[in-house]
Amino acid sequence: MSSFKIASLVFRTLSKPVANALKQQAKSHEIFRSLCINVAQMAHRTEMNWKMHVLGYRKEKIRPLNDARAIDAGANFLGESFIFGVAVTLIFAEQIRSRNQARRRRDAIEDRLEDLETSAARHTAVLEEIQDERRRLKEEVDNLATEAASLSMILMQVMGREMDRRGIERGRVPPKVGQDVVDRFNGGENVDACICVGTDAGTTPASD
Repeated sequence: MSSFKIASLVFRTLSKPVANALKQQAKSHEIFRSLCINVAQMAHRTEMNWKMHVLGYRKEKIRPLNDARAIDAGANFLGESFIFGVAVTLIFAEQIRSRNQARRRRDAIEDRLEDLETSAARHTAVLEEIQDERRRLKEEVDNLATEAASLSMILMQVMGREMDRRGIERGRVPPKVGQDVVDRFNGGENVDACICVGTDAGTTPASD
């Protein structure tokens, strides 16, 4: 930005000496002299026609300029045209530079948005995978809990049958294990003492 402004200032500063050099060349160089005369005469005719037809000046025959005035007017016209051309060129260059900067900023923003969208999509996919894994683990835990409950019931049945068998071998009536004992056993409590008490209280010695 600053370098472009410095370059513009340099071009505007150099345009005036260049315009003055063009004026001097127009007065001394034959080709420039002819060019200046033709340009000045055409500009003079255009100006007079515009004044008469647009501004309401009195219509009269347009007399051409003499060579000296035509050379001066043409040289001034070329010099001013050069300065004007430099100014217009700088304005267009500034417009092009501003558009390029705006396009680069827009491209950078679009690239950033695309990166954010890609990152969001990737994070969404990872979150879905985590949720799927969580559901799978929950199902496995539920299945394990169901299996543990089944194994507990099987264990209670096996333990009850074993106690019945031992009681029969000792001549005692097998005790009835209450539901409260089963529930306490499922809760992880040691129920051997309760079972033993129930056995002693609920059995009678076998008769010889």
